[in-house]
Amino acid sequence: MDFSGNTFTALWPGDGRPGLWMNSLSRMGALHTLILREEELYIQAQKAIFAAGTQLPDHQPANRDEWLPLVSPPVFKYCTKLLGREEQREARDLYWQSMTAPANDMAAAEKLLKRCSEKNGYVAEPHLVLGQVYMSQGRFEEAEKEAEQGLLLLLEWGTPWDKRMSWEGWVSWGRLILQKAKERSWPKTSFGIIGLGLIR
Repeated sequence: MDFSGNTFTALWPGDGRPGLWMNSLSRMGALHTLILREEELYIQAQKAIFAAGTQLPDHQPANRDEWLPLVSPPVFKYCTKLLGREEQREARDLYWQSMTAPANDMAAAEKLLKRCSEKNGYVAEPHLVLGQVYMSQGRFEEAEKEAEQGLLLLLEWGTPWDKRMSWEGWVSWGRLILQKAKERSWPKTSFGIIGLGLIR
């Protein structure tokens, strides 16, 4: 049974997997883009009428707030891309599989996380977790790249996809991975990982 999709009988708090809401948001973004284009055409037509000295028809709306710019959020490449339902589900399942795989199988985790990002490249957490995988292997340049991409996506969304940790927690984790990647250092013990948040 799917407890992270559109199932109103799912028992709270569910199994912890990210929800399947991104397809709907990508479609809302596409509608926003259509409205934005229509509004731009309308404003251009009004300017042409005004420039020609033609009087506006009586049925024109009085207060359209044309001075207020419509802005597209940066998500889904500024609302120009759609994420399919199957892609979002496959990506979520690949991500969850990587989260529940044996902790010492870094090769499997890397493969799953890369495939997850191929299916849904609009979420941050797979990049950040992949950055952690690379850090544990001493692949600092690759970790830095993944941390930067993950942080960028987190800042675009302003909310986490994987809600097991707060947005602020994911941002902190991403910044930590980025910092340690630049320093070219990562702990080799579990106590060292726990102590990463300690202030020097």
